[in-house]
Amino acid sequence: MSFALSSFKKDIARWRQDLMSTLIWVAIPLLIGGLITALMSGQGAKPHGTMLLLDQDESLFSELIAGAYSAGELGELISVEKTNIEDGTARINAGEASGFLIIPKGFGDAFLNSEPVTLTLKTNPAQTILPGIITEVTEILLDAGFYLHQLFGSEIQAIKNFGEHPDDALVAAMAVTLQNKFEAVAPQLFPPIIELSIVEPPESDPGTPLAVLFLPGIIVMAVMFSANGLANDYWREREQGTLRRLVYAPGQLSGFVIGKALAAAATISFIGGLTLALGLLYHGISWVKLPSSLLWIAVSGIALFAWLSLLQMSFSSRRSANVISSMLLFPLLMAGGSFFPLAVLPGWIAVVGRAAPNGFVTDRLTAEITAVGTWVIPPSSWSIVIIAAAAGLLACALRLRSGFASA
Repeated sequence: MSFALSSFKKDIARWRQDLMSTLIWVAIPLLIGGLITALMSGQGAKPHGTMLLLDQDESLFSELIAGAYSAGELGELISVEKTNIEDGTARINAGEASGFLIIPKGFGDAFLNSEPVTLTLKTNPAQTILPGIITEVTEILLDAGFYLHQLFGSEIQAIKNFGEHPDDALVAAMAVTLQNKFEAVAPQLFPPIIELSIVEPPESDPGTPLAVLFLPGIIVMAVMFSANGLANDYWREREQGTLRRLVYAPGQLSGFVIGKALAAAATISFIGGLTLALGLLYHGISWVKLPSSLLWIAVSGIALFAWLSLLQMSFSSRRSANVISSMLLFPLLMAGGSFFPLAVLPGWIAVVGRAAPNGFVTDRLTAEITAVGTWVIPPSSWSIVIIAAAAGLLACALRLRSGFASA
């Protein structure tokens, strides 16, 4: 046991001097997690633009046209600013607005007399959504004016002839006429009324935010990077001749493997725990989740380190081991929930992801972080990672004794 402790201290002292690798193992998952969180928090943002308006007519009808662009939900997308010809032209040419509408003088009279009139609309070619909305609204307003004349043309002409002081009887008769005509065309203007019986669904707990579901995968990504980097240390020990001497030292090889595993567990716990703590702090998750989650990271980290070490020792050269392990690492991360949460993956892909070693760890860590209570990971899962860690370390010791150390 004293030799295992010495091996542990040796590896910790050496790995502590390689701070750049540790920073990389932490920085890459944090960078990816930060980008994902920024994308999640940016969802649902509405575009907003400015429409410049030059009202040369200043009539009731031109005011109605201008007000239509800022009414209701459309007002959340478009701000209307009145301007003059010089300023409006300069700003639309400079791309400072989404559109520039010019209502010419005489627009109201032309509308009442059903005469042709031209509205000038300039849009910003650098934008796509808002200029399109402005164009569609303008065309709808013009079509509405046309159909209004088709339906109520005679009434509009009669209103023009009322004069400044119309007779009360004429006004009342016109009101009745408009109401009767409106009631006659209402079935064609509006869709049939459908009676709905709305049944409220039963109350349920709010779903876990998508950004939180990314957190366990990001943590396991940091664990995988660090475990794979630490597993490569067996090649360094071989090149320095340490492993060759251990093979001929009775009883020392197992202590060496245990000490290296404990040093890897400490390093992985620091890296995974740092990522976990930052995630809990950012998402406002209770700190009571920290002990159970950190212990799961440490134990599963030993298992991942052991089997990645065995993978590294399965090749004839350090270069080949690094290439193959890196090629295997990223597909495992993609399938195991580090780039896409397992909860949002399609059915069969999620099944494959949960069956992957890192996917198994991510799935249980997700349950621990998102559950109401703590220590929700079942004993069977703890047994699996402990057995996997012990089997992986035993396989590493056998591989060292069977030829890797003396090669």
